[in-house]
Amino acid sequence: MIDTGYYPREQQAEIHDNLKRFSVLVCHRRFGKTVLAINSLIDAALAKDLINPRYAYIAPLYKQAKSVAWDYLKQFSRPIPGIMINESELRIDYPNGARIQLFGADNPDSLRGQYFDGVVIDEVAQCQPTLYGEVIRPTLADRKGWVIFIGTPKGHDHFYDLYQLARRDDDWYCKRFKASETGILDADELHQARKQMSESEYSQEFECDFDISSSFVLIPIQVIESAFDRKVTFHGHPRIMGIDVGMSLGGDASAIVIRQGGKITDAIEFRFDDTFQIAGKVRDIFYERTCSQGYIDSIGYGAGVAHTLQAWGLPITPINVAEKAAESDKFQNLKADLWWRTKDFFNEQTCTLPSDDSLMHKLAAELSTPEYEYTTSGKIKIQSKQDLFKLGKPSPNLADALVLTMNHSIATAQAHPNQTELTGIILEDYSEPEVGLV
Repeated sequence: MIDTGYYPREQQAEIHDNLKRFSVLVCHRRFGKTVLAINSLIDAALAKDLINPRYAYIAPLYKQAKSVAWDYLKQFSRPIPGIMINESELRIDYPNGARIQLFGADNPDSLRGQYFDGVVIDEVAQCQPTLYGEVIRPTLADRKGWVIFIGTPKGHDHFYDLYQLARRDDDWYCKRFKASETGILDADELHQARKQMSESEYSQEFECDFDISSSFVLIPIQVIESAFDRKVTFHGHPRIMGIDVGMSLGGDASAIVIRQGGKITDAIEFRFDDTFQIAGKVRDIFYERTCSQGYIDSIGYGAGVAHTLQAWGLPITPINVAEKAAESDKFQNLKADLWWRTKDFFNEQTCTLPSDDSLMHKLAAELSTPEYEYTTSGKIKIQSKQDLFKLGKPSPNLADALVLTMNHSIATAQAHPNQTELTGIILEDYSEPEVGLV
């Protein structure tokens, strides 16, 4: 019997008793989820009769894993005789051959090719949505390893989708812990927090409310989700393609979104490490979907892809979103202008997108991520990809691709000053037209 010094609270003990192979825990701030996670890993490492068992704790950022969890892992492991602590690799080896190591979701390649008997993914909402399916799930297959997803809500994103999946599946354990119900934080502390935070901030951070968007989010998730499967009719609008170029070696996928008036018809992601390969994929999809015009972010690798597509004769317009906006007195740059047009696109409620496509839900989550603020000169500024990355939030590649299609409204207005790009007409009683020969 080894006393590690961990004495779980009532709620933590409840979790330990009920964990299944797949578990989702939605916890309020200061619940003690990191201590719970680390001790779940230590208990499994010592209790399982396996050959060289391997366990992982994953935070959104590697430096976050080190600052949040490393001291806890050492603290609760030190009473165990014979352990070996590796500071440079954030790893502890145990005398039975078990190993627990800390990782960051910002370097998914460090996880590939390994096997794990158990994994904790902390702050799931701040990790890349593809982390689990593309990287973690295959590492659990050999020995049927388990996984615990832990976090606090950040709107209707991939963590919300996991929570809903777990609620519907008896093979999963799922529990949400609200501060008003656990009693971990006293009433006076919660009262003070509520006075000093916005209602949406408090509801999200302490009451684990998935339905709250930040008051500074440009496009609230509720507005986007209301467009799913909306019945809208269109009148011969051209198909417009937006292209956001990413290099998979840099961690980002390339994204394509196609819009026909107010209807978002396609959301596509793919990964190539060569600009000619990316251009070839874009060209094939452009012709397959019979698009009329494309807009591509020309910053970085996008410039080379744009040049290649133009050389092949495609009507592709490079867009530098850092350039000055037409309404330069209102927007910091063209990016802010295009994102604001996207906000109006959804607020007009004459647009639609299909709900049966998982990438459309990813698009919705990305659209509701960036926040806006006003500069000292009163201009609207949109949160940058770099700022999102610092907060552990994934790059909104699909959202940026859709936003680029809004440049067609600017091009239409410049070519035909008396015209505007129409979206669609909402129909309350809508049925698909019959198709036949005339």
